[in-house]
Amino acid sequence: MDALIRRGRESDLPALRDILNHYILNTVVTFEMVELSLENRKTWFTQFSEKGRYQLFVAEEAEKVIGYAASLRFHQRPAYAPSVMSSIYLNPKHTGKGIGEKLYAELIDNLRNTEEVHRIYGLVVLPNPGSENLHEKMGFQVAGLLHEGGYKFGKYHDVRMYEHRLEK
Repeated sequence: MDALIRRGRESDLPALRDILNHYILNTVVTFEMVELSLENRKTWFTQFSEKGRYQLFVAEEAEKVIGYAASLRFHQRPAYAPSVMSSIYLNPKHTGKGIGEKLYAELIDNLRNTEEVHRIYGLVVLPNPGSENLHEKMGFQVAGLLHEGGYKFGKYHDVRMYEHRLEK
């Protein structure tokens, strides 16, 4: 079955919370440390729009949400406004099937069509070959390495920064 990619909506939030909570509790791919509540996700959801710099897309199979890709604020200082941070998570049972590529392509194409975004940045905690390959396949370039940039589960972890230079 082929995944449907569509705009995220508030009714998706329980599934999105559950997907991210899996990664928070079991992996270092996110440096979030505490399970997210539905209230937290509702507040998070308010930043997204269809035309602006912050957008949310979900992947759905058999009417069930199995992942998402989003563009988020990169930095609080105003000069960074044309840059966004990307985030992509899939239900672990649905990785390696090309769904992430399809989700990311939709997000990138939509961001390319907004005047408000110049660069997309992605942070990948290493090692994560799946995410590294996805970013490179989608046109991201390595922009730097944060040596021991985060601490989770009693250990320091390196973080690779990727940059997508949007061609308009």
